[in-house]
Amino acid sequence: MGQKNLPPTAKLSKVLEYLKSTMEVFTLKELEKIMQSVASVNQMQAKDYLQALLDENLIHMEKIGSGNWYWCFTSDAKRNREKVMNNLQVEQSHLVELLAATDHNIALEMSRRENYDKNNDVSENNLNNRQFLLETYDELVKESACLSKELECYCEYNPMEMKRKVDETKRFKDSALLWTNNIESLECYLAPLLSDRVRQAEIMHAMCGNEYVVGEGLREL
Repeated sequence: MGQKNLPPTAKLSKVLEYLKSTMEVFTLKELEKIMQSVASVNQMQAKDYLQALLDENLIHMEKIGSGNWYWCFTSDAKRNREKVMNNLQVEQSHLVELLAATDHNIALEMSRRENYDKNNDVSENNLNNRQFLLETYDELVKESACLSKELECYCEYNPMEMKRKVDETKRFKDSALLWTNNIESLECYLAPLLSDRVRQAEIMHAMCGNEYVVGEGLREL
């Protein structure tokens, strides 16, 4: 006869030990009587205790015919332990793979942040260099403008500038001679048409201004 007032866990252990030791198959009706004598489990609670053992995969149950049959063989317990171990190993392998993937992602993120910091430093340096170059360029432009003004002061003593002025003066003189010839040709053309030297002189003076002297013609170049 089982001890009374045992805690539920102790009652479960006693029922399991009995099933393992007998190595037999029982119906629910049989176990209701056995469990009362072995573990002080009343018949109303027998099914609940058996279900608890089933939930933990500690015993087996098969429906044969119209009734349920229960048993717990040592070989089954071994297979259950092996199954649990295999499941744990699979879970462990999965966790190891997950941990490795996490470490890899962390390494990638750290590398990315390091490169980002380096790029920021390079970008900042490039920005500083660009700012420095722009400031230097502005200073050079200002200095070039000052030098150009100073050069203008000495330009008339520059051989190249003197040659340029001589060539420019010659070009202007040649142009003036050409227009002088044109004006004198116009004067010769007007003389027979007007037949009035005073009127002709007025027209030429109006056209040429002070460059035309009445009675003398165009001024000397």
